[in-house]
Amino acid sequence: MSSTVRESRIQDTRTRIADAALALFVSQGYQKTTIDQIAEEAGVGRRTVFRHFPTKEAILLDQLAVRREVAIQRLRERPLSEPALVSLHAVLRDLCIEGYDRRLLAQIRAVLATEPQLAGEQLSGGTRSFEKNVLAVLQERLGDRGSTIEIYAITKMACGWFLTAAHLFLVENQPSLVEVFDDVVAVCIQSGARLG
Repeated sequence: MSSTVRESRIQDTRTRIADAALALFVSQGYQKTTIDQIAEEAGVGRRTVFRHFPTKEAILLDQLAVRREVAIQRLRERPLSEPALVSLHAVLRDLCIEGYDRRLLAQIRAVLATEPQLAGEQLSGGTRSFEKNVLAVLQERLGDRGSTIEIYAITKMACGWFLTAAHLFLVENQPSLVEVFDDVVAVCIQSGARLG
């Protein structure tokens, strides 16, 4: 079996598990849904669920995690001559423009309406992993041209923009992720200009 076919099957299984879990979270409640129920609904074994997702919480916001992997790949593909912050802003903004599947988003929002603490926990945890990957890519891109402080500060700042926008979008039911992202960036730039 080719690696492309294998990867496609893995992604199909992951999607099936996430879809089944979201449907159960909405219909019977997040707390009442068990991993065994998710596995049965998705037509897979319990171990398969855990192979794809370490926790039930991770399933809830899987759409964000998958998109972060795409963002890392796109960051690697940005021109090396481009300033790191410009590259990172472009990649994160593109992620916001593309948005998310509206049906899945409605399900996620329904769950977060009854379990709002999950948004903070999962968004923060996912962001830490994403930041680690961004740091590695920027260090690779900049090499000796960028200091550790610069790379770390740029990563934290840009990921903070995205985390804030995603939180407002998901929890406060904002209509456009990219508009919220642009507003967050604008507020940060304006505040920074006042400090200077």
